[in-house]
Amino acid sequence: MDLLNRLQNISKKNNNENPKCLTDIIKSDFFYLISNYFEVDFDDIDVFIKTENGKYSIEINCEGDRIKLMRNF
Repeated sequence: MDLLNRLQNISKKNNNENPKCLTDIIKSDFFYLISNYFEVDFDDIDVFIKTENGKYSIEINCEGDRIKLMRNF
């Protein structure tokens, strides 16, 4: 399932009843992605979702300890 379908399914399921669930899922996905490149702690990631005029704005802040070295591509 691609990311767009996943977000649509989550949005329909939650129907704005539990926005924390959506932010936790995005945070988990981002952690999985960014931890391939940086040493990060899950608790050092913050996700903020704002809505305005029917559009979503997503802000993700993360602090990392160091960059992981890429040995093989």
